[in-house]
Amino acid sequence: MFSLMNLAGTHETTHSSFFQDLNLDQIIEKVTEDWGSDVQDLYLAVPEDLETEEYRREIFCDVRDEMTYSALMTFRRSMKEWKLCGERGEKVEDDLQKRVWRLRETECYASALETLKGELLAAQKESRLKSKGMRELLAFLTSLTAEAGYAQLRKETTELWEELAGFRILLTYEKERFTLVEGKGTGKYEGFLAECFPNHEKLFKSPFLASDDFSSLESEILRQFRKKHKDFFTRLEKYCKDARPYASEELQKLFPELGYYLSFAQFERKMSERGLLFCTPKTGDLSATGLYDLALALVSAEENKEVVANDVLLLPKEDFFVLTGPNQGGKTTYARSLGQLIYFTKMGFDVPARSASVPHFQRLWTHFSVEESAETGRGKLMDELVRLKPMMTKEQEGSFIVINELFTTAANYDANVMGKRVLEFFTQHHCKGIYVTHLSELSKAGETIVSLRAGVDEKGRQTYEIQRSEARELAGANRQVEKYGLTYRQIKERFS
Repeated sequence: MFSLMNLAGTHETTHSSFFQDLNLDQIIEKVTEDWGSDVQDLYLAVPEDLETEEYRREIFCDVRDEMTYSALMTFRRSMKEWKLCGERGEKVEDDLQKRVWRLRETECYASALETLKGELLAAQKESRLKSKGMRELLAFLTSLTAEAGYAQLRKETTELWEELAGFRILLTYEKERFTLVEGKGTGKYEGFLAECFPNHEKLFKSPFLASDDFSSLESEILRQFRKKHKDFFTRLEKYCKDARPYASEELQKLFPELGYYLSFAQFERKMSERGLLFCTPKTGDLSATGLYDLALALVSAEENKEVVANDVLLLPKEDFFVLTGPNQGGKTTYARSLGQLIYFTKMGFDVPARSASVPHFQRLWTHFSVEESAETGRGKLMDELVRLKPMMTKEQEGSFIVINELFTTAANYDANVMGKRVLEFFTQHHCKGIYVTHLSELSKAGETIVSLRAGVDEKGRQTYEIQRSEARELAGANRQVEKYGLTYRQIKERFS
C-alpha cells in the first residue's frame, strides 16, 4: 500500500519518558491540538533508517511550499466537510434529506479529489513537486480519478448536484399569505439578506439551516417542487438506491499522514511569525547555530521573553559532550535542545535552529534524573540502573544518547567510576551524545570526550551560554556559598 510515511522503516516508541525527558510531549500536543489523535500518534513512529528520514524530509519540503501547502489545506477542509455531510446524513430521518446529504457528501468527496489533483498537477508543471512521495500522491490521485466506476459516479453526481444547486425561488410574505415564484433569485440566501440590510454588523444566517428537521413551510415548498420536478427526484432516488461504497480506503488512510506534515508546517508558520527560527538540517557532522529548546521557547514567546540559543559542534573524532557548570545555568535546557534537534531531524521536519547539520543516528535515547519511586520499592540508584539496561545493548549501536544528572545519590567516587563505564560503553559502540553532570572528572574520561561548561559572568551570574571549556572542580560553588551566607567572613561575623 502506498504511504507518505514509509512506516515499514520505523519503530513505534512506547517509552513515555523519552517524550517527557525532552518535553516533546508538550511540543507535540501544541503542534497537533487541532489535528486529532490519528495525526498525533504518527509522531510516535520514529524512523530508524536514513532512507525513511530523507523520504519524509523531501515530502515536508514540498508541503512547506506555499502552493502545495495551500492545496493540501484546502483538501483537508473539503475532507472535513465530506465527513460532516456523512454524519448529518446519518442523523436525519426524512428520506429526501438523506438523499440530498448523500448527494452533497459524494460531490464534496469528488470535488476535493479533482481540485487537489489539479493543483498538484499545476505545482508539478512549475517544478515545485520535488519529492518522490508527493509525485506518487499525484500519480495515485490521477489513477483513482481515471477509474471507470469513479468517472461514472462523478458524472452522475455533478449533473444532479448542479441541477439541485440551480433551483431558485422567490418567497414573499404579504397580508398573511406566502407567494412562491420559481426561478427567481440568485446567489445564496445569506447574501440576499445582506443586500436587503446593508451596513449590518451581524453575520446573517439562513433560518432554513437552524434545524435538520423540516418546518411546515419547508415541507410545503418541497411538496410543490416535487410536483414540478418529478424527473429530478426520481433520478435522485435511483442514484441513492444504486449507490455503492465509493470512498477509497487507501485515501482515507493517507489523510492522517498528510496531516502529519501539514500540522508541523502550520505550527512552524505560526512560530516563525513570533520570531522563532527553523531550518532544514543537512546531512553531515553534528553542528548547529542558534539552537534552542522549542518547548521553553513556546513559553518564552507567549510571555515576550528572550529565547536563549546556543551553538553545537562535535568534530568527526569526537563522541560525547560532558556538560558541567553551576545549577540553573542552562545545562538541562541545552541537553533537551540537542535531543529535540535529533528527534525532529529523524522525523523529517525542520529543526529549531538558524542552521544545522546532523548525521544519521539509528535511535535516540534519553535518561533524565527522576525522583525515587515508592511504587517500585527500589532506591533511586537501582531505578537508574534499570532504566539504563535497555540503552546499553549492542542493538543500540550508532544511537544518540542524552543523559542528565546520573548517579546523583551515589558517592562521588562510585558515581565517577560508573559514569566512566557508561561513557566507555557508548563510545565503544559508536554512539554519540551528551552527559550533563556535576562530576567534573567525567569531562576527562576519554580522548573523544568534549568538555562543555555553562557560563557565568564576572559577578558569577548565569549567562546560559554553553561553551567548550575545561570543567571546574567546584563550578559555581563560591557563588552558592556566598548566597547562603556561608563564607568564612560571613560565619565569623555571625559568631563575633
